[in-house]
Amino acid sequence: MTAITESPLAVPGLGYPDLSMSVVCLDQTRLGEHIETLQGLGISRLHVDLVDPAFGGGLGLPLETISDLRRNCPLPVDVHIMLSRPELLLTEAASRGAAGICVHQRSLTPKIALLLRGIAAKGTEVGLAIDPDESISMSALEAVRPERLTVMSVVPGGAGRPFRPEALTTVAEARRLRERGLIKRVEVDGAVGPQTADRMVAAGADQLVLGSTVFPNRSPLANHLPELLRSLAGPSHPTS
Repeated sequence: MTAITESPLAVPGLGYPDLSMSVVCLDQTRLGEHIETLQGLGISRLHVDLVDPAFGGGLGLPLETISDLRRNCPLPVDVHIMLSRPELLLTEAASRGAAGICVHQRSLTPKIALLLRGIAAKGTEVGLAIDPDESISMSALEAVRPERLTVMSVVPGGAGRPFRPEALTTVAEARRLRERGLIKRVEVDGAVGPQTADRMVAAGADQLVLGSTVFPNRSPLANHLPELLRSLAGPSHPTS
């Protein structure tokens, strides 16, 4: 593994996707210094998972992480809600400073859709997360009017889970929705690394969530980011 101090992402016009860092994959006792280093590597957003075991079999971060990051870090914070009852924390997550909030399509109810539209009206970007084997629901899009679709390329709920290649079909489906102007952004979350990122971007992703595949030691200092960037510079990566 190689440590790097600056990123080719700083070069304008290359067409690279935005890179977001999953905060749960970092050493929580050293977040400040880690995030400062990540900014120098080209990370442009932070990703906070709120998870309960009933939803994904694991545990995520507390709500306080959102407000702590907003007070101490200039990067926008996206919140990925993986809760059996997301309506209980949606409003508070937004009030703590989340730049974006996404809820799983399979969790959507009329009440949650109404809450998401209310949050969006106050300036927070809202999105829907799609499981690897799930189709995008047009009725869900109409109910929420999300700006972003987050396609899960692993079974959601924890770090280190294996890549699910069927998610690429959903990414391509989301790209077509973006081309029609129905959404603005296509994010991919899960098993993003040198062996998968180029296929995700070729399918249509314009934002990638990085975690333990790229940063396996819970630190940004020894990572696989150079290999990932080289994979994106290959022939499958769009040039414009």
